[in-house]
Amino acid sequence: MQKLSNQEKLRPWMGVALFIFIMAVFLTLGQYMQVKWGMTGLVFTELMFLAIAVIFSLIRGVSLKEVFPVKKITLRDLFGCAALHAGGFLLSYISIALVGIIYPKSLKIADSLNDFMFGNLTFIPALLIIGLLPAICEEAIHRGAILSCFRSIKKDWIIVLIMAIFFGVNHIYIIKFFSTAILGGVLAYVLVKKNNILLTMLMHFTNNALSVIVTYRQGAESSDAASIADMNLVPVLGVYMIIGCVVPFLFVVGSLLLKPEEHKKKRFAIAAIVSVIMVISGAMILIKGGLSAQHLNSTVSYEVTAEEKEIVAAEFDVEEDMTAYVVVSCGNSSGDYRVRIDGDRGSNIINAPLPEPVGNMRTFWYQCGFQSDHYTVYIVADDNAVGETPKFSIVIQ
Repeated sequence: MQKLSNQEKLRPWMGVALFIFIMAVFLTLGQYMQVKWGMTGLVFTELMFLAIAVIFSLIRGVSLKEVFPVKKITLRDLFGCAALHAGGFLLSYISIALVGIIYPKSLKIADSLNDFMFGNLTFIPALLIIGLLPAICEEAIHRGAILSCFRSIKKDWIIVLIMAIFFGVNHIYIIKFFSTAILGGVLAYVLVKKNNILLTMLMHFTNNALSVIVTYRQGAESSDAASIADMNLVPVLGVYMIIGCVVPFLFVVGSLLLKPEEHKKKRFAIAAIVSVIMVISGAMILIKGGLSAQHLNSTVSYEVTAEEKEIVAAEFDVEEDMTAYVVVSCGNSSGDYRVRIDGDRGSNIINAPLPEPVGNMRTFWYQCGFQSDHYTVYIVADDNAVGETPKFSIVIQ
């Protein structure tokens, strides 16, 4: 990695000390501000990161232009970063599913964090506070001040590994550690190879902005929306593993675009082997642990009229108490709909609205407990859906 012109003023032990200091301030003053002032406290916490990064650099007497290097961004750089970010994004979802299976309680933490981050924010403020601010402030402290202390290390992969661990630890919670460590590693790799903090800021903003967009598209502010803690993540992990087979190739292509002179042809062969392993592993997870017997697989379409806004979509019987995975998808609709599942003995299993469409489809997932009973699935349309002909797919397994 490119060293500073006065690198002797920044040593690896200083990077460790600075990170420990950052964590101490974050867990005391930062947490206090967030508990007391909510999102305003989060803003001050991020600005505090930025201030510490700049002050540290000034105290050590190193050039701010070298600690926070800014260069021209080429189209090749953008495509390379896009490939690396896509690979890291998919890999982080695999890690979240895996952690959720191993440590289910972490999913409740994820839900509470989501409520804190998005509960009282409209879209634009969320995009600025959750998307843009961390992209500037966290990059300044992590890929700027802290990483610059490790520039004297000869092995780039060691720098990337250290920065990945630091970024994961900085986000505290187990459910976020691996996903943020993956992101931190990808960002550190880009900084190490291109020495351009504008690229990592852009990637960081893109990552956070995607999370904000997805959350609001899925109706995160609705108290009836499906919760990640309600999902059976075993089949989800299997699907993610299969989809994630492209991750090794994305990483190889991304590194090739950023540093073509360092590329080795055998990397594609290694990527192919890892990809095959991921597909086989995902298929085995689905076959052995994810796909149980289906209790219902039904498709229904109807025209919504003012007189017929509620229909019986399907019926099924449960002979023994069980926990089942409910997946409801809907296409060809823009109005508001609810899905309700009632038992003959008076139990109500689900009574929830469909989320906002993503593309042309709406999908929600639930893990529900069913007792021995006869159940009916109802589709209930709102007034704004009159005239539509929605098509529903309902799977219970």
